[in-house]
Amino acid sequence: MRLHAVTPGGASLAYLDLPGPDLPGPDLPGPDQPGPGEQATVFIAGLGSSSLVDFTPVAGHPAVAGRGRSLLVDLLGSGWSDHDDDFSHTIEDHAAAVGDLLDAVGLAGVRLVGHSLGGSVAIVLAHERPDLVVDLVVAEPNLDPGVGTLSRLISAFTEDDFAATGQARLVADLLQEAADGDDNAAVFARTLRRWSSRGLHRSAVSLLAERRPTFREQLAALPGTPTYLSGARTGEDLEPLRTAGCDVRVIPDAGHALMHDNLDGFVSALGRRAPEPPAS
Repeated sequence: MRLHAVTPGGASLAYLDLPGPDLPGPDLPGPDQPGPGEQATVFIAGLGSSSLVDFTPVAGHPAVAGRGRSLLVDLLGSGWSDHDDDFSHTIEDHAAAVGDLLDAVGLAGVRLVGHSLGGSVAIVLAHERPDLVVDLVVAEPNLDPGVGTLSRLISAFTEDDFAATGQARLVADLLQEAADGDDNAAVFARTLRRWSSRGLHRSAVSLLAERRPTFREQLAALPGTPTYLSGARTGEDLEPLRTAGCDVRVIPDAGHALMHDNLDGFVSALGRRAPEPPAS
């Protein structure tokens, strides 16, 4: 695990930097020595989650491991990254922090993969920094103001109340679901517990906020063909996304926790190329 400071106070993003076939083990490229001609894949997890937990099975999958450099980034306030209550935790500032990390390690033209909140962060980064992102994959991101099950639950608290009792109540509920046999809840309870309570609340509020352009509008305006992954059990209306030019891929036997519900299906969908446009 590596650390990169992104705030004036020195709070750092934690990330795993896994080498591809052209990068010998311990001596990974730094700011002044990017790998020659490599395209890295950068992973960002969702609200209450950790990239180092959610995406390690993806990056370590036999179809992925060793075939390219992978960075698994925990957003500030989440996972193994630092907590800093002076940080805004808006989606835009999360995106800027990830962009700062990519600049620091000398990467541009990455494949950016984001799930849920991480998908919204990825959309903003691709919109704001097209030099950094040439291939965008989002898995059930928040797209529209006011829409989001967990973010609405968290935002129903005031920030102070959520910090005092709300996060603990959510964790307790998840642990009860885990005791009843829900393996996803068992993992999620532990990653949600690692979040900064104020960072979690502010991120949820920012996800729901009105903004122009919306995440959906930003996604539709991106050049190329963004990839949109959806779990078959989620039941999303995917036609507007297809109409907007996204390459929509549905993962069977999966709900919102796509990579946990069907790891092989997620990796398979991640690896397929978008279809070429028909010859004129």
